[in-house]
Amino acid sequence: MKNIIVMSGDIGSGKSSVATALQQLTGFDIIGTGAIQRAIATRRGLTTLELNKISQTDRSVDDEIDSYVVETGKTQDRLILDSRLAWHFIPTAFKVYLSVDAYVGAVRVFNAARDDEHNPSLEATLENNLKRQAIEDQRFQKLYQVNFRHYGNYDLIIDTSYTSPMVIAEKIKACFDAWLQHQTFAQLWIAPKKLLPTRLIDPQDEVPAEPQTVSVVVHHGFVYIWQGHRRTYAAHKAGIALLPATLAAESGAVEQAQAVGRELLSAWEALLGFKYDSYPKG
Repeated sequence: MKNIIVMSGDIGSGKSSVATALQQLTGFDIIGTGAIQRAIATRRGLTTLELNKISQTDRSVDDEIDSYVVETGKTQDRLILDSRLAWHFIPTAFKVYLSVDAYVGAVRVFNAARDDEHNPSLEATLENNLKRQAIEDQRFQKLYQVNFRHYGNYDLIIDTSYTSPMVIAEKIKACFDAWLQHQTFAQLWIAPKKLLPTRLIDPQDEVPAEPQTVSVVVHHGFVYIWQGHRRTYAAHKAGIALLPATLAAESGAVEQAQAVGRELLSAWEALLGFKYDSYPKG
């Protein structure tokens, strides 16, 4: 088994920063295919957004990146690979997905102020990110028949919205070590502030203790609590950075998430004393 960790993730999820921190913990080399894509765009005199649009009809861009990733998986070891589709091309690697709140991701991209990306304002950055994301989703589905945002593709999914790159890297390293030893580990870790409620609770009520793992529903990029509202509440109050979670498989879970409105979200914010950075539409 090769020691290769591949990282995919949302735009602005901090893959480069996490990879750098993870390198300090593992000593592995880093290869970032995002840099390869930007180099291709620069050679063609394009922005990355423009290159993504061209990629819908010009297969050579994807072929160039894909060939590089495949060859890397065959010939290298002790490697951290930052790539949207490396999980698909190197199936034997430890596959990690970094998720992030869309607004938080836009703030990070805007503050990075890359010369090859036209982001004159935070609002424009958020819009550009969502456009890039939609283009990538369509292209990958068309070319490879895959949804790279589907959590089932990965060994580990971590929300990076409100946690430092080093803490994220330490969690990846711990889970990677467990994976190498064929030990069990929580495959989904989410910041309590990222979780949206599907009901309200009274913290004063006496109820049986909840399990440490929260059961969640992922719907349109937002993560809703199915079971574990009190666990999430306690984590907020205790300042816990990440909660272990599992995906709810029960019938009706998605429908309950769809029914969540701003009134419930506002009541949850008031209960915990914070504000979400972004909200579901509708």
